[in-house]
Amino acid sequence: MVSSDRFLIKVLDRTVSFQDINFQLRNLKALNCLYDDSMVVQFFEKSFIKDLDGFVKDFPQGDDEVRRFMHSRANELKKIRYFFKMLRYSEDQKNEMSPKLAQVIREGTLEQKCGAGVLHKDTLKTNFIGLFELELYLRARYGGQLKNNNKFESIRPSIELFVESLDKQFGHEYYW
Repeated sequence: MVSSDRFLIKVLDRTVSFQDINFQLRNLKALNCLYDDSMVVQFFEKSFIKDLDGFVKDFPQGDDEVRRFMHSRANELKKIRYFFKMLRYSEDQKNEMSPKLAQVIREGTLEQKCGAGVLHKDTLKTNFIGLFELELYLRARYGGQLKNNNKFESIRPSIELFVESLDKQFGHEYYW
């Protein structure tokens, strides 16, 4: 069986492929199922998962169709770009998930029947760990502000400023 993949975006020195987006869609669905108050999901909004699902399902095969498709989905691509820049930034922070937390998430995934696709042998898939580390980063950075008010919308402007700053700092290029 021959499989193919297509590079869609370059963030800094790393390319993001169609498969990467597909894997992160699976991861976002699992994160949303496990934690209904996920800061990542709240920031991008639940509609992002639905939009990403449509993006993946509707993605064409031919080069000309892909070019037209990507240009017609500029808003989704912008969110995808922000999402992968946030993942990259979080990864650069080197905040590693403890094995104990990974085990708790693994057990929760099995108990709640949330995205078994994020499980790998006796741990979690690396790209899901990366997403969860982004969740931990956002909670560490903005959780204190949330405690005072308990409404995510009160911290949204701070996260938006952070993401806009990241977007300027981290170069990107689309592969039309």
